[in-house]
Amino acid sequence: MIIKLTRDNFNFRFKQYEGMFFQADINEGSEVIKYKITKDKEGLELKEFGNTHIKENDMLYIPQIEAYIDLKTIK
Repeated sequence: MIIKLTRDNFNFRFKQYEGMFFQADINEGSEVIKYKITKDKEGLELKEFGNTHIKENDMLYIPQIEAYIDLKTIK
């Protein structure tokens, strides 16, 4: 999954992430989701990386930008 981080789609307060890309592999059997935030869609220029998890109602939390992604709208 690759999502461009824009203020139109997410209500986050850290301006330095605007226009960057959130990239994650979601495996059905795992509770931990490894992700990275990159400057480019190809994922070559790394800005941040980490682990997160899916909350109830298919909401994925991104700690760096303090925002949730509704996976129902992405899939």
